[in-house]
Amino acid sequence: MRLTRRGRLTVTVTLVIVLLATGGWLVVERTPVGTLLGLGDGPPCTLATGSDELSWTSAEAMTATTVAGVGTRIGATENGIAAAVERALVGEPESAISPQAARTVYRLLPDVAQSDARSRAVARALLGGRASALTCVTRLDDGDLAVEETGSLGLTPRADAVRLAMRTVFGKQVLGGFEAGGVSAGHVEGSAHYEGRAVDVFFRPVSAESTAAGWQTALWLVAHAEQLQVATVIFDREIWSSERSAQGWRTYYYPGGDTDDPVLLHEDHVHVDVPRGS
Repeated sequence: MRLTRRGRLTVTVTLVIVLLATGGWLVVERTPVGTLLGLGDGPPCTLATGSDELSWTSAEAMTATTVAGVGTRIGATENGIAAAVERALVGEPESAISPQAARTVYRLLPDVAQSDARSRAVARALLGGRASALTCVTRLDDGDLAVEETGSLGLTPRADAVRLAMRTVFGKQVLGGFEAGGVSAGHVEGSAHYEGRAVDVFFRPVSAESTAAGWQTALWLVAHAEQLQVATVIFDREIWSSERSAQGWRTYYYPGGDTDDPVLLHEDHVHVDVPRGS
């Protein structure tokens, strides 16, 4: 059936009203619905630096967060990380940089790397200085994925791939939420941890420095969510999920009810999980 002009207008207005009423403006801007309404696709990823908002492709977001992560691992200064990220993004890369290639970027920098104020603001955001500064709109269809059995560590292959990918960028991290044979207690009912689909990355004790480090890992996970098939990231009382990625980061509410427990509110650890599959 082909809609008349009046019919198309009615559908358009109805969609806009429904999406706006349900907080779905980002859905309008950043999905095919936006194209249908003539509003454009919008950027997959955005980074807010405080004075600026950058629009990045997925490849740019993955590259920037990986370069920043590698910079932290090798002890680069904020200025060095700013210069490295700027150089890595020259020419708008079509694919994400690898951790090994990111190291090469640092080796090719001059002994005293120079960066401007805007690049340093980007680096501070990527280093977790502005909390949930980066968000990406992803497409992840659980129905396209098979259910997986847990391996020797008690993680499914998808979850273990996330663990290994984090390690190649950040090095050894303090991890939990899984063990050989699986876990059966310590989490809310129905937790992905019980199915070997989740990993916790700890940043203790809670401080401004550890919280920034936690946010750096959380932002890297969001940037790589589509590539690594990440379903959910939770940290510091905020949550990002692939199925609601158009809404960005949201306030996290503990499923068990009101609490001020920093552990239950994920103030001391980043939670990441992958889909169950079907």
